Amino acid sequence: NLIELKIETIHNGPLQSLAKVLKIVKGQDLPVNKLLPLIEKELEELNQELRGMYEFWQQETLPQDTSLYLGNNLVIDLRNPLHEILYQVYSYTLDRDFPCFKTLKLKIHNFEPIHDNNLSIENKRGICRFLEEALCNVGKHATEITCLQVSYSLSQGRYTLSILDNGLGTYSSREGWGTKQFKKLAQQIKGKFRRVSLYPQGTLCELSWPLPSSFWWQ
Repeated sequence: NLIELKIETIHNGPLQSLAKVLKIVKGQDLPVNKLLPLIEKELEELNQELRGMYEFWQQETLPQDTSLYLGNNLVIDLRNPLHEILYQVYSYTLDRDFPCFKTLKLKIHNFEPIHDNNLSIENKRGICRFLEEALCNVGKHATEITCLQVSYSLSQGRYTLSILDNGLGTYSSREGWGTKQFKKLAQQIKGKFRRVSLYPQGTLCELSWPLPSSFWWQ
């Protein structure tokens, strides 16, 4: 419903920025005269994000039920092929100012042009939000990351969207709102969601679901 769509937009936008501000306040061992300009910069960006969302919700240029608002007045048309809109989400999110992105040396992406007419607009919205939040989590938690691999592919009758990093990720054991949404999405598309820590370091976040014909064999 409309309220849930707005919550998703707020969660992946302003709330991620607010979490970044809190991390600066708690983690930076800086004198006040250096800390305040950092906080001021982040709060100004947060202010712009909130204003941009308000303006988007006032517009009627694209029906909101077929569009996805990311930020900086970037609106994605969910009627476009999934591999195209996933690349837009990927590009936009990696441009966001998250601390762990600063150490990235190698970014590998592959979004295969796969037939996806079986997915509803809401399914595509959820998959895009999954990618967005997974990348935000990398930007916030994958300290010392140097390599990021993101792929959307079809193999052995299953679509797979995976986000793999080699950072020293520290994720809360508490199941947050985003994880609950991912599990709900996986149920809707008869798929699977998993996030696993890798040895010796790194994290894999993955969403997979079957080809339409496979539904009959579930």
